[in-house]
Amino acid sequence: MQFRKDEIIFLLGAGASVDAGIPASCDMINRLEDLLKTEAWKKFAPLYNFVKSAIIYADGIKGKFEYANFNIERLVNTLDELRKSDEHPLFPFIGAWNPKLPEVTENDFGNLGFFRKKIVEELSQQWVHSEYDENSQYYEGLSRFQKEYQHLLRVFTLNYDLCVEKSCKQSGVERGFGEDKFWDWKIFDNEAQLESNIFLYKLHGSIDWTRDKSGKLTYKDKGIPSDQIEIIFGTTYKLQYIDPFLFFAYEFRKRLMTDVQLLICVGYGFADEHINGIIAQALNGDHSRKMLVITLFDSQKHDETLLYIRNALKLTREDNVILWNHKAKEFFSDKLSVEELTTIFPNEEAPFEEIAD
Repeated sequence: MQFRKDEIIFLLGAGASVDAGIPASCDMINRLEDLLKTEAWKKFAPLYNFVKSAIIYADGIKGKFEYANFNIERLVNTLDELRKSDEHPLFPFIGAWNPKLPEVTENDFGNLGFFRKKIVEELSQQWVHSEYDENSQYYEGLSRFQKEYQHLLRVFTLNYDLCVEKSCKQSGVERGFGEDKFWDWKIFDNEAQLESNIFLYKLHGSIDWTRDKSGKLTYKDKGIPSDQIEIIFGTTYKLQYIDPFLFFAYEFRKRLMTDVQLLICVGYGFADEHINGIIAQALNGDHSRKMLVITLFDSQKHDETLLYIRNALKLTREDNVILWNHKAKEFFSDKLSVEELTTIFPNEEAPFEEIAD
């Protein structure tokens, strides 16, 4: 028995690349806080402390006291909103800024943008880099699985790193760039003419992406200024109307709502409401669909972990989420196979077609 085309797709979160030496979002906060103790960064410490405290305070008002919810994406998104100042659509409804904000910005809201720029610079030049040939080889498991699967494999990722591109070269990784190095959504519509076996959809951008003067997306091996790297932090306005982010979000929804029977989430923490909403719509809309979640958790907290995921997605059934307690490296290297995945589906529900002898 064999899975049909597009019945399996992957979603990769930050946890998928941790074994390659790339820190998860919460770990980036730890690294940032270490930097804020250094001479070059300490001037931003009061601003950082103010913003972090305000985010945690806002969560506390809602009865949420999970400090792990504060991560690099929330920090950067908040800085983005604050630096809009009087251009923010809510500005006319705000009586006054918190009096502490002008103090920590030294009465210059431009420091919000400068702090953000420094964070993105550190992220792109330090945190998200890896010795790919040495540390991310376990991603080759996607190539091995694709050969066994015998169909085009669609991989959606929230990560900015180059782990999939570097490790799965032998399969051919399609990212949507033509021979002129410019991105074109029509490339994904001509899959029958392509030799690539893995289609990679980078939902939040990539550290090697930038735009030319006309706004067209291209890529460079190195030398992109930090303020010109085309990445987004979670759900921002860019995701709503600018390609490739709009196209990739649409593709993710389309694939989940049509042929897919198994979504495999590796290292995703279910903290992105936009992504969660698409997944929930798919799982609640067709109860034959299942989601396999690859994550590390205390073996005694299986039910607690499962409940967290179900609540995050607001799922209406109890049997369509399966947890496997593995690191990404272990899963890709040893556990990812068609045979292992067939165990998720009872024979009477299996989405397979018989192949005649």
